[in-house]
Amino acid sequence: MLWLDSPAKAGSNLARGITFVIGIITNVIGLNRSITFVNLFADRLRYIRAERGMSQAALARACGLSQSAIANYENGSRKAAKDIFGLAEALDVSPVWLALGDGPIEALPKVMSPVYRVTDAAPGHILAPWPFPDTPPDVYWSLSDRERAVVQTTLSSLIRSLKEKRPRP
Repeated sequence: MLWLDSPAKAGSNLARGITFVIGIITNVIGLNRSITFVNLFADRLRYIRAERGMSQAALARACGLSQSAIANYENGSRKAAKDIFGLAEALDVSPVWLALGDGPIEALPKVMSPVYRVTDAAPGHILAPWPFPDTPPDVYWSLSDRERAVVQTTLSSLIRSLKEKRPRP
């Protein structure tokens, strides 16, 4: 334990390590339910805010909400956050994990180069809405790079196949 500064830090590191391992085990064995103590949005918000060392007031300032809104989310009197993305960004966590408890806690790494999103218009094109109403964009973006590549390859192949099967005019 030479690398630890204090017993409090040791406890924090141990809790973080245990939570990480539980998350991996849950994902590997494909459980459809959480096996941690953060099963509800209120529990996840309270847990990660404390883990980040933030007060309710500090989190409220960081995401542009009132302290009473944070308190209401944490005590469960407000069930769903309207600004889940703002909360997730302020806490540096995945919005999918914060809202639903699915996937990794960690936010996706921030990219320093220009980022283009599905909603960005290509030059000379009209901005189109997200084309998959049953699959929200945040679910797609919560996939790993490898998983998104599989989706892209599958979709491209399907589109090519459907075009080839069209009757020729």
